[in-house]
Amino acid sequence: MIGSSLIRCAGAMLGLMACGVSSSVSIADEPVADRIDFVRDIQPLLLTKCAGCHGEKKAKSGLRLDVKAAAFTGGDGGAVIVSKQSRASSLVERIGSRGDDKMPPEGEPLSDKQVELFKRWIDQGAVWPEGVDRAKFVDKFDWWSLRPLARPEVPIVKETKSQPVEPIDAFILAKLHEKGLTPSPQADRRTLARRLYFDLIGLPPPSDDVNAFVSDPDPNAYSKLVDQLLQSPHYGERWARHWLDVVHYGDTHGYDKDQPRPNAWPYRD
Repeated sequence: MIGSSLIRCAGAMLGLMACGVSSSVSIADEPVADRIDFVRDIQPLLLTKCAGCHGEKKAKSGLRLDVKAAAFTGGDGGAVIVSKQSRASSLVERIGSRGDDKMPPEGEPLSDKQVELFKRWIDQGAVWPEGVDRAKFVDKFDWWSLRPLARPEVPIVKETKSQPVEPIDAFILAKLHEKGLTPSPQADRRTLARRLYFDLIGLPPPSDDVNAFVSDPDPNAYSKLVDQLLQSPHYGERWARHWLDVVHYGDTHGYDKDQPRPNAWPYRD
């Protein structure tokens, strides 16, 4: 009887091996009761032991451990949490250190039991549920000047004889329609000439230039006048004034004793 039982057990084991089933218990087969709960076991430790240096107010080495998106992205040195690989996760190494590189650097370190919780959590897949973060994460690189350029679609608007004539006019007209507004009528040529001169070179137009523009039958007369003013040295002079304002240019400091700046003029010129 004993021999037949052994034979049956051996047969069962051989059957499992033939099907590619290991006799060892995998992490996935770990009882639910033994699995680490992030909110219960891990998040409190991250907030009390780590967020002081790696949180919303301070993020040393570019690392935050208080929000999911940032924690898994890592810091300046790369990812610190590698799912299912606690040995490859530098977070475990640092919180388990007792040397000069220990984390947290001050205060009571994590106990061996707490470090073991992190190891098991990571080896079990580092499950960090959505919606449990207690802080907000704003990607510092998600800024308009750092995003790749993209050509927007030109809005479809009802055209008239006077507008729109260029894509930018379609954007303006679409926004006017959205706000329930209508564009002003097109200005006469004399007014257009004065606007161009003051806008581009900051000077009033000579009367002869205005009369020539008004009487010019060329349909491209406006574009020609724009090009003429853009090529004028006065155009560069006008916009250089804005740059000089930005750098607070002045021949004197303009504050306190108003000391002179004897070497400021080369920058201005």
